[in-house]
Parts: sequence; structure tokens; C-alpha cells
Amino acid sequence: MFILDFLSQVADGLEKDSIYHVAEKKIPCLHGYTMGLKLEQFVFDAFPYAASTALFEVLREEEFAPVKNANGSNYDTPDSARLLLLRLHSHWVAAAGGFLTHSVPLYATGVEVSPHCSYAGENLESIYRGKTFHAPCEIAF
Repeated sequence: MFILDFLSQVADGLEKDSIYHVAEKKIPCLHGYTMGLKLEQFVFDAFPYAASTALFEVLREEEFAPVKNANGSNYDTPDSARLLLLRLHSHWVAAAGGFLTHSVPLYATGVEVSPHCSYAGENLESIYRGKTFHAPCEIAF
């Protein structure tokens, strides 16, 4: 999490002494795509500008789904991040005693638990125990 004022200050100051990371990526061109070099910056590039920082070690499968590439790439895409979230939430429902049915392979879909119901899978037993949900769906009650 960042304070918006801090991000504004960093953005204003980054132009002077920016550090870029070089990545080889597919780049659209007139005849399709070509390989090229892109200059990238990441959220952790702001850390040196902070008066203090705090890091948390978390389980990757529960807290981390990077989005570094466009959909259609092999990994770290918006679609792969969404699928990881659906799988996590499906696990929550099953752990709470709920059941899932599906018309497409379950590895390709799942359920989404609204943050109004639970932030990290807590307190779901009284809501989901014994209930059946057809994936894909959003559970918002």
C-alpha cells in the first residue's frame, strides 16, 4: 500500500534519476510482432524514496498473482491472475462446507467470493455449509 501523496512525489522526481529495467518483449509492428527491448519500472523502484517501508512474507498461492504481460502471453497475465483468485475462492467455499458444480473444467473457472462476505476466507461456514454453487459465479451474500 502506498499513500497517494507519496506516489505523486515519487512520480514527479523519477524523471531526474530513473532506473529502468530492460526486458525483451514481443512488440506490435506493421507486420505482426517483433522482439524488442522495453524499458520498464516496477512498484519496488519507489522503495528508495520512502522514509520507511514494511514487507510482509505471504503464501504466493494466497496473496500474489503478478500481472506483467498482456493476455495471450504464457504467464503472469490478467487472465492468469483472475484464475488464481477464482481457484483460491473456490478453495474457501469448499473448506467452508460448500459444494461446486461446473459446466467447464473446474481448473479453468471457479467462484468469486465478494469482499463484502470475506476478506481472507474467514467466517464463511455459516453462509456456505451445505450449499451448492455453479461455477463460474460470484457469491455476494
